[in-house]
Amino acid sequence: MKQRSIDLVELFKFCYQQYKRYASFVIGAMATLYVLAFIPQVYFVLRAPKTPTQKTEIIRVILTVIQLFLMLGFTKVMFLLVQDAYVEVVDMFNNFRLFLSFFVASILYNIAIILGLFLLIVPGIFIAIRFQFYPYFIIEENDSSFTALQKSYYLSQNLTLELFLFGLTVVVLNIVGVLLMGIGIIFTYPLTTMATAVVYKGLIAEANTIPTDTFRV
Repeated sequence: MKQRSIDLVELFKFCYQQYKRYASFVIGAMATLYVLAFIPQVYFVLRAPKTPTQKTEIIRVILTVIQLFLMLGFTKVMFLLVQDAYVEVVDMFNNFRLFLSFFVASILYNIAIILGLFLLIVPGIFIAIRFQFYPYFIIEENDSSFTALQKSYYLSQNLTLELFLFGLTVVVLNIVGVLLMGIGIIFTYPLTTMATAVVYKGLIAEANTIPTDTFRV
C-alpha cells in the first residue's frame, strides 16, 4: 500500500485562495462567531466569581451552548466554501436538526481529550487527532454523535503522524492569531477550519496525497 501524505504547503495555499475568494463572507462569519461566541466566553471567565454559584453555572452552560451552536454553523460554512458551494448567511444558524448530535459529540470529544492529557498527555493528543473529523460526518451525512466519532476514528487510521503534524500546524497558526492582539484569529481560524475540511474530503476520497487535485491551486 502506498504511503499516504499531507502536502501542507499545497493545502494552505488552496485554503488561502478560498479565503481571498470569499473574504467578505468569511470575515463576516468569523466576526459573528467572534462577537457572539468568543468574546462573551472570555468576558465571563474574567468576571466570574471565584466561587461558582447556581446563576454563574447556568450562564456558563448557556454560553457554551451558544458557542457550540455557532461553531457548528461556522464549520458548515467553511466546509461549503472550500467546495465552492452556494452559501447564505442563514447557513450559520439553520442547524438545529444537527445540533444535538454535534453538542453530544463535542462534549464527549473534549472530555476524552482532557482525560487523556491528564493521564499521560499522549493519549489526549491521539484522541484529538483520531476523532477530530466528527463534525463533518454530522454535517454531511447527518450521523449521530457516536457514529460520527466512530467514523472519524476509522477514517484517520494509518495517517496518525501526518495528522499530528497537520494538527500542530493548526495549533501554532491559531496561537499566532491570538497573540496578534486577538485579531489575527479572524484570519487563522477560518483558514485552519477550511484546511481541516479539505483533509477530511481527501480522507473520504481515500487519496494517497492530500489535498487531492480538486483542492489544489
